[in-house]
Amino acid sequence: MKKFLTVLICTFIFLFNDAGGATTNILEETKEAEEKVVVNEIINEVQEIVEKETEEIDNSYAGETTDSNEYIEDNTVYETYSENFGTYGRLYVSWYDVALYDYNVYTSSGSSLQELVDNYDSAAFYANKGRLVIADHNTQGFSALYDLYEGSYAYIKFADGSTIGYTLIKKEKGYNTGYDLVDSAGNSFYNMDSNLIMYTCYEDGIMVTLWV
Repeated sequence: MKKFLTVLICTFIFLFNDAGGATTNILEETKEAEEKVVVNEIINEVQEIVEKETEEIDNSYAGETTDSNEYIEDNTVYETYSENFGTYGRLYVSWYDVALYDYNVYTSSGSSLQELVDNYDSAAFYANKGRLVIADHNTQGFSALYDLYEGSYAYIKFADGSTIGYTLIKKEKGYNTGYDLVDSAGNSFYNMDSNLIMYTCYEDGIMVTLWV
């Protein structure tokens, strides 16, 4: 009887352990299955987000692409550069250029010499004692005369597209007496060989350049 009970108890313990192990395996398999479901759901959500963003990007590029046959109206306003030739022409010397406005010292003029040089993009141009003369403020760009050297080139361009060129033959500090342009010795620049005189303010006098 004891032997029978012992066998029965052992059998019961074995079955219980076996059943417990099976139960544990079922729980573990159930847990793994649930985890797989959750992981798959996350993967699916990520894929949906990526696909949605990809589609939005594609649509944005598609909106920027136009058919080659489609006409797009361009309302952009482009400014065109127009040369101002003043009343005589436009001077180009070194990096500086300016419109030339006539002023003849022998006749009355609607504009004074001072007004012509004071105006923006305006230099006074006149004839005096057989020489052509151009004057402008150094502060408006005519300080370009300071850095020139003998042999420097300048030209005047006219409205019809033609030009006349000049070569610098002399540069010297001088003075404007109001009636004459003279050097430090009192000699008139008008009596020196040249076809064109350009001058501007310089220190306590003027910078004078002679051209042929």
